Amino acid sequence: MPRTWPTLLALLWGFALALALPREGQSARGSAVDATESRPLVVVRALGPVPQERLRAACRSLLRAYPVRCEIGETRDLLASWSAWNVDRSQLDARAAIDLLFQDRASDAVVELNVTGVDIYEVDKPYVFGLASLTDRIALVSLSRIDNDGGDRLRRRMHKLVLHEVGHSLGLHHHDDPHCVMRQDPTTESLDSAPERLCEACHAALSDTASRLVKPGHAALDRARGHLVRGAYDDARLVLAEILHAGRFDHDLLRGFATAFFEARQYNEAISVLRFVVKQDASAAEAHVDLGLCYQARARDGDIDLAIEHLELALELRPDWALVADHLDALLSAS
Repeated sequence: MPRTWPTLLALLWGFALALALPREGQSARGSAVDATESRPLVVVRALGPVPQERLRAACRSLLRAYPVRCEIGETRDLLASWSAWNVDRSQLDARAAIDLLFQDRASDAVVELNVTGVDIYEVDKPYVFGLASLTDRIALVSLSRIDNDGGDRLRRRMHKLVLHEVGHSLGLHHHDDPHCVMRQDPTTESLDSAPERLCEACHAALSDTASRLVKPGHAALDRARGHLVRGAYDDARLVLAEILHAGRFDHDLLRGFATAFFEARQYNEAISVLRFVVKQDASAAEAHVDLGLCYQARARDGDIDLAIEHLELALELRPDWALVADHLDALLSAS
């Protein structure tokens, strides 16, 4: 029987209140700091028959170029993505496939890269070499159109595609710099002349993202976002409850969860999380602003007064915050 929202809210607050105090023998900060010294994990998996050497080559490319760890995961049967197969085109719909791959993506991976030997396409395109989802942090690379002669040419092509698609999964967008692997290369001829590394700007951005994603709980935040964009709200709530049960009270992480629920218009959950944050740290000005905006968006009886209250608290903490002051003035004028 699926859990209802009141039950999940009770769980959420029960976990939060039970874990707010340090356990016996445990400091209030915990030991999460050590995790920041590691690197985010990329799991490489075959979708259908793919030689193991191809998967190992993908890991080698990532380990040489990106600040990540890499592991080869369990092979997926092509039948797992059968509903994404377009019989008329004899191709796999890449976006539909990623949606299916999300359902059982590796839970410990920050990014999951799937390599397949079948041809893939995107709507309005005859084919694509690969596709990635930033929300799900899942990448899909096809060997179908690049593995025509094997050897060193295949190695270089695959190296570029792996870096390009995993780069997307780590937050990078297409870049017009002709010397960056994030440029667009829609043909094998273009791919053969493409650079084999990131430009300096993209490398700096990726490094910043990697250092943030390695912090405890961020892989779960991505998983919750994936559930929310699909309308699987109860699944997202359970992910949040697991994080709270694990005692991960990093305020930036919790604000990230609140933002994800806010963007999905699940205001009750966002408000619950932010109330917990400001209870733990009344000086968290940004959380007060977030909470004010959540109350304003929910707009139940009394919510506008609560929104004003938290925006005023934020301004007490940061009197020079002009943007918040302007928003508060507009809200007061309208109320």
